[in-house]
Amino acid sequence: MMNRSRTFAGVLVLCVGSAGLLAAGCLSVGTPREINVNTDVGGREHVDASSVPATRDHEEARQKLDEAYAEIRSLRSKVDKLEGDKKDLKRERDGYKKERDECRKEAKAAQKYEKKMRKENGE
Repeated sequence: MMNRSRTFAGVLVLCVGSAGLLAAGCLSVGTPREINVNTDVGGREHVDASSVPATRDHEEARQKLDEAYAEIRSLRSKVDKLEGDKKDLKRERDGYKKERDECRKEAKAAQKYEKKMRKENGE
């Protein structure tokens, strides 16, 4: 029993001491150089963590994370708009293709008629 209480006291002192050093700014916790992220599409994807901004405390880290998520939402919105534009352009292109095909048919029919008229006129 005595040994357990010493271990507990040692862990408690270590935790309180670490928390004090963190609060005083003497101990710094940084981000890893690289992060591996599981993706839905196929295994792990390497993410370069060198561009992760350094933060002073948990609150600043939370603020940076909120800013990052806001940027992600903005970029997703732009992607959705661009996907809509892409669909509109495809529809427009398909309309022009139909119009082009109709013009080709009309031109072919006109050439056929012209050929027939020349034949009838003896040319």
